[in-house]
Amino acid sequence: MSWKPRADDIFFPAMSLLILAVVVFGFAQSYFLPGMVFAKLPNALVHIHGALFVSWIFLLVIQNFLVATRKIKWHIALGILGVILPPLMAIFGVLTVFDSIRRNGTPFIPPQLILVGDFGELLVFLVLVAWAMIARRSPAAHKRFMILATMALLGPAINRWPFPANIRLLGTFVVFLVLPLLVVAYDLLSTRRIHRATAIGTGLIYFQALTMIPIASLSFWPRLIAEYIK
Repeated sequence: MSWKPRADDIFFPAMSLLILAVVVFGFAQSYFLPGMVFAKLPNALVHIHGALFVSWIFLLVIQNFLVATRKIKWHIALGILGVILPPLMAIFGVLTVFDSIRRNGTPFIPPQLILVGDFGELLVFLVLVAWAMIARRSPAAHKRFMILATMALLGPAINRWPFPANIRLLGTFVVFLVLPLLVVAYDLLSTRRIHRATAIGTGLIYFQALTMIPIASLSFWPRLIAEYIK
């Protein structure tokens, strides 16, 4: 029997490739072009962090293509990595954020904004991945949660795009907030309604992004960073 692709078989692999492109574009000079393991990163912690997060992106691409080509048994077998990687990503993500603040490793961005923003993205990622696992028997919900969970992590990659310094933060916000709308647009075009998983995932991403600066502006963050992190 010949394979007849559905709209989902085209859209979700395309979204996974777009996410990969966003990450590669952001980290090309510092990570991908030097050869990843050969990149001159600050320390081994950053190398482990990069390897875990890139592994997740590659896993997302592979899993979407396996589903699109009906290789469901392979998809399920690889799914164990979808359980193992997120906790490791969270642990090393937190450690890397602390390390970056200590090294003043992200110019043009206040350390409290790095702390609140990166932790917020990690939290949304973990919530959406957990929701995706719970909804794994609903393919439509599962794939949307996974795509949106990964989009929630893209802030640091987008922030490394070659925006002019005076609009870097604004440019990062715009691109970051437009990406989930592609899933919303697909839902409206394909089913004429927004899927519940899309609404939840997009809502959490927007809430995290739009509350990041007000939360980071609270007065106790600089004292916390000065006392416990630096």
